[in-house]
Amino acid sequence: MNADLDQSAAAAFRGYLEETGNAVFMTGAGISTESGIPDFRSPGGLYSDPANVNVFDIDSFLADPSIFYRFWARFLPVLEQARPNPAHRAIARLQDSRKVTVVTQNIDDLHQRAGSRTVWSVHGTVATSRCLKCGARTETAELLPVIRLGEVPRHSCGGVFKPEVTFFGEGLPELDWTNSQTAIQEAGLLCLVGTSLTVFPAAQLPAFRKPGGRLVIVNRDPTPFDSEADLVIRGSAGEVFGDWGNLP
Repeated sequence: MNADLDQSAAAAFRGYLEETGNAVFMTGAGISTESGIPDFRSPGGLYSDPANVNVFDIDSFLADPSIFYRFWARFLPVLEQARPNPAHRAIARLQDSRKVTVVTQNIDDLHQRAGSRTVWSVHGTVATSRCLKCGARTETAELLPVIRLGEVPRHSCGGVFKPEVTFFGEGLPELDWTNSQTAIQEAGLLCLVGTSLTVFPAAQLPAFRKPGGRLVIVNRDPTPFDSEADLVIRGSAGEVFGDWGNLP
């Protein structure tokens, strides 16, 4: 992005922020990859390894959870070493002067670690796990000694723990989905960050924005909503928000 366009975009975005006291940032894999977390579908993503293709499939998990947990033992250190980048931190800072809600398709906790307080995770989160037999819920951190060994964590009832991430074949978390819709419907500004909106049903969420609400898109690649946006920025989220410095 050239400097003139960057300054023009920053000025326009600041103007949109000043118009509203209620903004929603909907984020996707693009914001997390800049923190070192691989996505799923890119050429170098998790699914580029044939061994990982069905690792987030619920039927495969139920048939043999050990396959998932051997993968999870290798992947957890990647999540633990990741740190919030300038985009995460900029979004968190904005809540100091207005209502800011984060709707994320990502399963990591980088927004929370950056300081964002209201985060709806429409694909679930790695932070907690639930027993599939009795429903007991626990912090995933409590299970790490077993998971790091590549073993299957079990509850005292004998049931298998599963991270509260939405696997293929499962429904989305109802509370997060409903609250995401409501937040977008009420927001004066919706900003899509690091998502090409190719995964459904999450890709439908921008359609819930209210008439007259502003739409800003920050993404490397085109999205289905580009033609409807007030502002489209082609670039990485971390670089764009880092260049903009301390937004109002």
